[in-house]
Amino acid sequence: MSSTYIETSGNVRVYDSTVTAHDAFPVGTYKVHFSQKDGFSLMKCDDLAVGPERVYGGREKKVDKIFRTYERTVRSLGVMLTGDKGMGKSLFLRMVAERAIEDGIPVVLVTEDADGIVDFIETLDECLVIFDEFEKVFPAGGPRNYQHDRQNQFLTLFDGISTTKRIYCLTVNDIADVSQYIVNRPGRFHYHMRFAYPGPAEVRQFLNDEAPSAATGEIENAALFSRRMPLNYDHLRAIAFELNHEDAVFADIVEDLNIKSIAPSRYRVDVRFPPEKDNKTPVKVFTDEVELNIHVQGDVARTVELSNREDSIFISFLPKDLIFEDDGTIFLPVQKATLLNDYEEVPDPLPGSITFTLVGQEMYSFAT
Repeated sequence: MSSTYIETSGNVRVYDSTVTAHDAFPVGTYKVHFSQKDGFSLMKCDDLAVGPERVYGGREKKVDKIFRTYERTVRSLGVMLTGDKGMGKSLFLRMVAERAIEDGIPVVLVTEDADGIVDFIETLDECLVIFDEFEKVFPAGGPRNYQHDRQNQFLTLFDGISTTKRIYCLTVNDIADVSQYIVNRPGRFHYHMRFAYPGPAEVRQFLNDEAPSAATGEIENAALFSRRMPLNYDHLRAIAFELNHEDAVFADIVEDLNIKSIAPSRYRVDVRFPPEKDNKTPVKVFTDEVELNIHVQGDVARTVELSNREDSIFISFLPKDLIFEDDGTIFLPVQKATLLNDYEEVPDPLPGSITFTLVGQEMYSFAT
């Protein structure tokens, strides 16, 4: 068996006859690997594929948008995908990778950190470079630990001014852990696509597709429940599995499933006072968005502060006193709340209504 001798930078390495030389980057999917002995290399792996999984939310249009922009630009293109776990970022990433392979663009997965990683990526020809859970693999050092910031090493690469065009695609779970030199920098990441929780319409469509044997009324109960507590696609898959027979009852299912809300959600709180007797004074309204967890510790008081241009109001209440209406609206009975104004006095008159609305569902189509 003959050997193949490869010389680079004055070093000659000996390989067996299975060595194949390529004049161009072969289309396929690769993972960046590093070893102390051999340095960086690319290991071929299976292509990322969507498979039979159904795609919701018009994401195909977003994929088209990315590649249409990439074709028009003369420089590299950055795409950042952010949102909580289970929101569909990984599925979208597979869609982007699948499209890249179809267009003849190799895909490179970066899953580990090592000194010199940027220089290695710079040696690659045109490709899609994927950094999944970027802020975990490459933690930011923060303002007091700048020297240990592993994200800043990529800033020059992400500037996109390299002579070789590439697509850089990141997924991020916690945007707060991403460098300030990356967020809000369209010169580095042209697109920032946000993945929010599916709203009732998307929940209804998903369960109709994935749980065809479920009773219509129980699917409707699940859709309404999504207005009270955020449900991601991991939650919905579990609900669909349990709901997929005609005798299933959503209330019984949700009681036992591991989908209890342990993190705060964002709610819009509206406090409206009754009109003055003269009907000439504008109705006093307080509206703001606050983070609350109203699904645990129902006997522990929550306090929120709302302000308008003139004054403020403080509202203390017990989550167990909230009333969840069938249309998804959440009411707090005024008589169950403790209310104080700026002077630490009970307002007179009292508000006519206090409502809570889950925020973010209307953003499901992840605006750029």
